[in-house]
Amino acid sequence: MAAIGLIETCGLVGVIEAADAAAKSAQVDLLGIEQVGAGLVSVRFSGEVAAVQVAVAAGVAAALKVSQVISHHVIPAPHLDLKDLLQGQSAPTTQAAPPATPPTLDELDGLPVARLRAFVRQLPAAQLKGRQVSRANKKALIAELRRAWSPDA
Repeated sequence: MAAIGLIETCGLVGVIEAADAAAKSAQVDLLGIEQVGAGLVSVRFSGEVAAVQVAVAAGVAAALKVSQVISHHVIPAPHLDLKDLLQGQSAPTTQAAPPATPPTLDELDGLPVARLRAFVRQLPAAQLKGRQVSRANKKALIAELRRAWSPDA
């Protein structure tokens, strides 16, 4: 794919008319039609740069006859991730960092209150709930974590 073309209209009829005219005017591949929201609908297609430019121009002209064109654009030589994303394939993701291990009971005193509150909120059987966690001081938060994490609990 050498280029991506995009046309956004107000309403489905306009974008269907644009897609039809674009596909008939040049050798392009239709990638899809998407309802953006608030009545906006977009069509995207790909092909060689010159073909996509012709298709966008023809699509915009056709859509203007039946609807309002909000925006149109040609992206020559799009990045590979963008191409995959627009074709419905998942873009490569970066490896997520492994979750942080909870601190030991001895390390709790050195943690900030905000971090202690986050740990208490993650406890499924916490006795402190909602605003109680928000209003609890460091001593109460540590006591709750010790209670929940102790081997006898």
